Amino acid sequence: MKFDPKLLHYGIFGTGLSGKTTLAMHLSKSYWRKAQIKSLVLDPNKENWGPQAFVTDDEAIFWEMVWKRERDCALFVDEGGETIKRDSEKTPLFTRVRHRGHRLHIIGHGGMNLLPVQREQIHTVYLFRQSKDGADLWAEQFAEPRIVDSTTLGQYEFLHCRVFCEPKRQKLEL
Repeated sequence: MKFDPKLLHYGIFGTGLSGKTTLAMHLSKSYWRKAQIKSLVLDPNKENWGPQAFVTDDEAIFWEMVWKRERDCALFVDEGGETIKRDSEKTPLFTRVRHRGHRLHIIGHGGMNLLPVQREQIHTVYLFRQSKDGADLWAEQFAEPRIVDSTTLGQYEFLHCRVFCEPKRQKLEL
């Protein structure tokens, strides 16, 4: 069975100033450029993501669009530690949102900000520099010991990790 990339859930995790949001913005623009997939973005900072993205800092508006008004979008939830907060009521975002055709991207400092059931639904992570505990968490989650190499990454470097695949070390091209 082949992966359908439309149905995958993504995590983008790393320390501050590592490049997380820059990568997320690049992915958003890439979805639009390649397949005219628009983005819905929950961004407490309300940064400019480009014309392909609807950006809000209002969670009520964002969740209304995700669950009732839009389909087949790339969803970006920035500052996952603040917006998801290990809230079990947000678990359907991880377990059911794909049935609306959405691609989910959670952006945060570490996977510990998510509940185990939420982490288990993430099939691809872009790991910028991680603490030892953070790296160990994802290495265990993906059953991939090479993920601990994320503790040695420099600024704008990340590991692209996909379940059942070898992690690939990459660097953001700014």
